[in-house]
Amino acid sequence: MKIFLMIMLLAAAGAGSAFAQHESASQKTGKGTGLIQRIDREKGAVTIKHGPLQGLDMPGMTMSFPVKDKAMLSNLQPLQKVDFEITYDGKNYLITNIK
Repeated sequence: MKIFLMIMLLAAAGAGSAFAQHESASQKTGKGTGLIQRIDREKGAVTIKHGPLQGLDMPGMTMSFPVKDKAMLSNLQPLQKVDFEITYDGKNYLITNIK
């Protein structure tokens, strides 16, 4: 019985590890170019009218994205053309670099 319980615990630990690896492996990154439409410095988000996002299979559209660090927004202005890098974890998008 003890051996069976130990095997079950090890199997569960291995499954948790495999799940964690799958989660990190499912994060996608992409790059895009667009025109800033709106900046919400308080919320740490920027609305960009962008072309297709390379690496994320997303067509061009206008969408609001949160940024990794609010300080990234300090030098941005509406109607400014930007290049940006973005991650998608299966649920949320996050701009990790913008210039």
